[in-house]
Amino acid sequence: MIFDIVLFEGADELDVVGPLEVLRRAASLGADLSARLCSAPGSGAVRGAFGLLFQPDREYVPGEADVVVVPGGGWVARGEVGAWAEVKRGEWPRLLSEAASAGSVVAGVCTGAMLLAHAGLFRGRRATTHHDAQADLAALGVDVVSERVVDEGTVLTSGGVTSGIDLALWLVSRHFGESVAGIVADCLEYGWTPPGQSRAEVAEVRDVASEVPPATTVVVP
Repeated sequence: MIFDIVLFEGADELDVVGPLEVLRRAASLGADLSARLCSAPGSGAVRGAFGLLFQPDREYVPGEADVVVVPGGGWVARGEVGAWAEVKRGEWPRLLSEAASAGSVVAGVCTGAMLLAHAGLFRGRRATTHHDAQADLAALGVDVVSERVVDEGTVLTSGGVTSGIDLALWLVSRHFGESVAGIVADCLEYGWTPPGQSRAEVAEVRDVASEVPPATTVVVP
């Protein structure tokens, strides 16, 4: 299964790196997935909002990936780089629309949801984004809800910044099982709660699972 994480100038670093680490840790535990960093055609290396230079694994091709993860960054500031600038440029909304038409699941992190909105992916769907951008999303006619992760089948969104980790954990749980996602969350020492469950329910499930001797032991630093 292929996960492409979108890169553009001014993307928030944690929106990119959080999901990337979750996905690649899941792969190290045996999940059959490949997580790739992808820039727009012809753009090469990309610098994030706080100066981190990303070297993409490849140029993005719509329809190649099963899941496309779209970061945010720079929307509220209306910056010259970031999600706001990418909406104005129009290339990524077009590419994401093509990806969805080709059958890819598209997942927005933080204000990456604004790119999905301008790609026309929210018709009849609920969505969330960073709290400072929720009014902008609602102004586009989107049914906005204040949740960490919103799963509408072929389109998913998450709230601000760190919720990209929740989104990636949910994608791992959805495609490879909650036990794998739980192990990744534990490795990250991240207090993850799957959508629709309470922390108490999660703790109970993990307590039961811990009583069953595993076939193999995997240690991830």
